[in-house]
Amino acid sequence: MLKAVMFDWDGTLYNSIIPTYESYLAVMETFRLPKMTLNEFREQSRPNYHDYYRWLGIGEDDWVAADETWMNCYAHYKKDCVLFSGTENALRELKEMNLKLGLVSSGSRERVTREIKEQRIESYFDSMVFGDDVGFEHGKPAPEPLLMALKRAHVDASDVLYVGDMVEDVLMGKKAGTKTAAVLCGFATPELLMRAKPDLVLRDVSALTKAIKKRKGTG
Repeated sequence: MLKAVMFDWDGTLYNSIIPTYESYLAVMETFRLPKMTLNEFREQSRPNYHDYYRWLGIGEDDWVAADETWMNCYAHYKKDCVLFSGTENALRELKEMNLKLGLVSSGSRERVTREIKEQRIESYFDSMVFGDDVGFEHGKPAPEPLLMALKRAHVDASDVLYVGDMVEDVLMGKKAGTKTAAVLCGFATPELLMRAKPDLVLRDVSALTKAIKKRKGTG
């Protein structure tokens, strides 16, 4: 029986795709790396930015400089970040269905909590876990962040749906024992997400309540 829905943040509830892409382009330019298209970025993007730096060929000694470049660029584009259309309505409807809601993000607590407050949706969440709560080395697709959120919300994994936009989100949910839903509006391409075999595939979060009610009706 579904008792809780847990969400990723970037690319799932919060549309930060273009600012993130532009910020990585700035990093690539700083380190004189070949630029990539948005689709190429979506094919290679990953929750742990250190993994992405490694994939780009940026050595660990240069991560502080890369971080500074990325954050300066992101701050410039941040005004363009908003919730995906229909997100707040979906959160409200889920709460009206007496479901607990949680957030499990690879982003830092400082950044993501600030953005959640700016969007005025912090009251919807019963538990929140961030990348620095478990250590980025234990982040997605490892199950630890989601398991921590389940424990804080006092729910069993079998009663939870985890919703994300990347392959790592789906894999984390499967490893933690939850049901999984993938939204197609985020960072990963649809082809990558379909290969991960989530239990639900949605255009975006606005379609979630209808999908849950439909499953209840047929279940």
